Amino acid sequence: MEQRTQEDIAREQGNGHGVGAIGTARGGRGSRLPTTFASLAYKNFVWLWLWQISHAFGLWMEQVAQPLLILHLTGSGTQLGLVLLTRTLPAVGFGMIAGVVADNFNRRVVLLTTKVIVLGLNATFAIFVLTGFIEVWHIYVFSFMRGSMQAFDQPARQAMIPTIVPAHLVTNAMSLSSGSVQLMRIAGAAAAGLLVGYIGLAAPFIVASVAYTGAVFFTWMLRPQDHERRGYRGAKSMGGDIVSGLRFAWGNPDIRGVLIVALGYFTFGMSFMQVFAPLFAKNVLDIGDSGFGYMVSFLGVGGIVGALAIATINPTKKRATIMVAMLFVYGLLLTVFSLTSFLQSIVLAFALVAVLGVVQAVFFPLINSLLVGAAPENMRGRVMGMLSLDRSMIALGGAMAGFLSDRIGIQEAQVVFGLACVATAAVMFVAYPRLRRID
Repeated sequence: MEQRTQEDIAREQGNGHGVGAIGTARGGRGSRLPTTFASLAYKNFVWLWLWQISHAFGLWMEQVAQPLLILHLTGSGTQLGLVLLTRTLPAVGFGMIAGVVADNFNRRVVLLTTKVIVLGLNATFAIFVLTGFIEVWHIYVFSFMRGSMQAFDQPARQAMIPTIVPAHLVTNAMSLSSGSVQLMRIAGAAAAGLLVGYIGLAAPFIVASVAYTGAVFFTWMLRPQDHERRGYRGAKSMGGDIVSGLRFAWGNPDIRGVLIVALGYFTFGMSFMQVFAPLFAKNVLDIGDSGFGYMVSFLGVGGIVGALAIATINPTKKRATIMVAMLFVYGLLLTVFSLTSFLQSIVLAFALVAVLGVVQAVFFPLINSLLVGAAPENMRGRVMGMLSLDRSMIALGGAMAGFLSDRIGIQEAQVVFGLACVATAAVMFVAYPRLRRID
């Protein structure tokens, strides 16, 4: 009878959709699943995980093919940075609005709406590339609209996770979600590189559209319990809801510290894959379009290792300290990668990229779990919307990366950005001691 009661409690935490035996606080004992995959004992998380896999496969094909398309049309690093700027600008305008939407409306409906629109956008873009109708301005329009959907998608998805798995498995669930992205980074990036090399630039966008169709299906299958929406007065109160969210997030010292660390990463770290990596592949290492795809895949190989490691460890103590350490190490690795590229060693370059993937995969789940853990249920969407504002700094970082690469050189610009990550981590560790006390 006691065992039944424990399972009922766990199923209630998973909104009545848990499958299989439910583990203990570490997610392992008493479960038919290994500790690493404990969150997959909850049916709704399984659907969300499958959605993530389908979406990430299409996204990474698109992320590899689009920079190559830009370089094919313009040959400009500055254009790479400006397109990245266009894709991330919506996070500035829509980040907090998206957070309010995630808190005010049914999150499953929000996710389903964004997935349907993304499918339509990508299918249209694929037709443009296939017919040769594509022009540079089309890429800018597509990037802005795609970024807009991503701005609304992320707060709703991240805020949903604590409602479909127990609190002690949030970091595990975030890690498994990150791991699925890393796995699809390997498959999607390698497939995109091969398709571009052997068929043409339109092929990855066509296959991505098929993947997004799967994402729509798995989102439809989600059946989470709708979250509580205390104190909301509808669309007319949106301005006040945004202000209250900003005040709460910035007034909470734990959330504020995590957001500042994330800001440093998004500004100086994210430009590696979006701007520097394709430039290194084509202009420094001379491995071409397919080589860029393989580089992204190696980042994914390391990402899987990192995601499985953090999912297995599922840390509940000193998570903020680990997060800061990961940013410091990531910056050092970027600097070493750039300096060693003068040796023209493909093996060394790919090995360093794999290690970068490990660090990235540990860093992201820690940020997300710390933020959703520090926010009450009716504020989680807006807190994750604040993270979207951080993500908007990818635009500034990407623009600066493209500009510096064209002006002072690709390797030199990457050193600057790597050292900026190191400096951000060091300053926050010393000047913001509260981070060292956050679990």
